[in-house]
Amino acid sequence: MKYYLALDNGGTKTAAILYNEKLDRISVCVSGSLRSNTNNAALVDKHIKDIADGLDLYGKTVEELNGTYESSVTEKLGRICKIKNAAVSGELDMGLSAAGIFGDGLLALCGTGATSFARINGKKLFTGGYGAAVADEGSGYYIGRSAFIAAIRDREGRGERTSLTDKIPQKLGFKGREELQRAIFSIYGKPDVSPVTQVSGFAPLVIAAASEGDEVSLSIIKEAGRLAGEQMRYLTESNNIKNDVPLTVSGSIWRGNPVFFKEFEKVINGRKIIIPKIEPILGVLAAHKKKATGSFDEHDAKELAQRYPEFKYDINENKETKNVT
Repeated sequence: MKYYLALDNGGTKTAAILYNEKLDRISVCVSGSLRSNTNNAALVDKHIKDIADGLDLYGKTVEELNGTYESSVTEKLGRICKIKNAAVSGELDMGLSAAGIFGDGLLALCGTGATSFARINGKKLFTGGYGAAVADEGSGYYIGRSAFIAAIRDREGRGERTSLTDKIPQKLGFKGREELQRAIFSIYGKPDVSPVTQVSGFAPLVIAAASEGDEVSLSIIKEAGRLAGEQMRYLTESNNIKNDVPLTVSGSIWRGNPVFFKEFEKVINGRKIIIPKIEPILGVLAAHKKKATGSFDEHDAKELAQRYPEFKYDINENKETKNVT
């Protein structure tokens, strides 16, 4: 049997699939992020071990490692298993392949971070993705951080009242707004999860609060969708990308978040959006099939979603991102 390994290393979690040449499932694992900009070295090493254990990689020969990951990951995994070939598809190619786009295309990635991508005549372009330390407008981290700021302003009497001031402490295991300060400080210094991961994990809470009528939460979601749309519009207009170039989306922030989607859609001036049926990690397998057989269609996407149900992508489903350690 020939082994192939797909990795999708995001800001909060890393998904990994070990599969064979027929795209059959051998093992699947989800661990924490391997990104060095949001996790310290010890945490990255722990997550590498989680993946090695979860997939039982020890002593195996992997024909190809493909997906999105930092170069250091290849070295670390190479101490555990033999990797014949390492190819970095990147978030753009994976996201487009997951939507069945193998030529020119646009991708609006909004997960823990946020980046607008384009692939035009083989050339790859992007804007955004500057990281949580600088700006990731429209991202889960941006939404979560905005929620914390709004709650602080409410608690200190210098901002609008919002249910977030109670919901944030409660999610962290505290009583409510009276313990907001203690709750916020509790996110620091944890050995198994970074503050960025924790803050971005509050995006589903903000989405839910907005759907319940909290005006502050609603304004946060609207602003995030508008900002994501503005970055995509900048990318398309500054590079003269035609309206018939297909656009797709990926990332957790699109899930169960119609307000965000509508604001984004308004800003991009009616450009058609293709909603994928599978998450980007399955884009690696989609590209594998396309290369091997010359085709990948909607039927193939549905089949992959059935084989790997944990990586089915449903934009109407609010699938809360949990801290994975």
